[in-house]
Amino acid sequence: MKRTAIIVVFIFTSFFCSLSASVDEVLSFMSKKNVEGYLQPLVTSLGVGLNSGMYHTAAVPENFSSGFSVRALMILVPEDQKSFTPYLPAGYSSGSTSTVYGGDPGYAYGEDGFVSYPGGFSIDYLPMGFPQIMLGWKGTELTAKFIPAQEIGKDREEFYFYSFALKHEVTRYFKNIPFNGSVQLGIGKMKFSDQLDFNNFVVNCIASRKFGMFTLYGGIGFQNTSVDAEYSITGDPDNADPELREAKDVSLTIEGENSIGITAGTSFRIGFLVLNADYTYNSQSVISTGMSFEFYNFKKEK
Repeated sequence: MKRTAIIVVFIFTSFFCSLSASVDEVLSFMSKKNVEGYLQPLVTSLGVGLNSGMYHTAAVPENFSSGFSVRALMILVPEDQKSFTPYLPAGYSSGSTSTVYGGDPGYAYGEDGFVSYPGGFSIDYLPMGFPQIMLGWKGTELTAKFIPAQEIGKDREEFYFYSFALKHEVTRYFKNIPFNGSVQLGIGKMKFSDQLDFNNFVVNCIASRKFGMFTLYGGIGFQNTSVDAEYSITGDPDNADPELREAKDVSLTIEGENSIGITAGTSFRIGFLVLNADYTYNSQSVISTGMSFEFYNFKKEK
């Protein structure tokens, strides 16, 4: 289990190390008016990623319980989030160009010459992975997933990731309900660049039903994700875009494409070992798998 956790975290950290360096280089050539359209799909991805893999049952035991798991996610990037319509100076006709997930750079020609926009990184899916711990008591469970602070890349930029969630089983207050039902609140934060700082909030309503060693579960969640971006424009007096002619510092907040996510999945339990897989339909859909060791009193699971 420990080796699996290390491998998953290594793959996740290596991927974001590469992505961080690439994004940092691109931003210095983009105006404030276009950075939002370029980065919004990435903000959305990190939101749905932080909010996935947070549960595999709605049940929470009455007695003290604990567990440890490793989660692996695959975030699927839709085609319509690989391009956006950029801001163009007066005298230029509008068109589309790549987001951070797109491909080739975009160009527009007008009375002051060519305006160019950076390309993306041709990404169809985004992998994520993390360890997770659970502590429960009296129908309430705390879930924490994290990657400790570390320095990544040639510039030794700080990277860390954490998310905390509280789940409370509400069906414990009612009799003769044939399933378990819970409400979960979560917050998260990720930093993988000196220029980008991500924040996240989610509310999940969860239901599950046990069938022998299997449990079917599902949930509806609403998320709010944003990134605080701070970067510097290099400045080029001959640039056709007046927003890029002077060197300056830029600061803005970008909101992700917040939407309601619907999750459906199943878990399989043998003693203290639990394997699970689920699919979340959202603005960017997510496939999630997990392997857990859980030390619970399972009698309250319906």
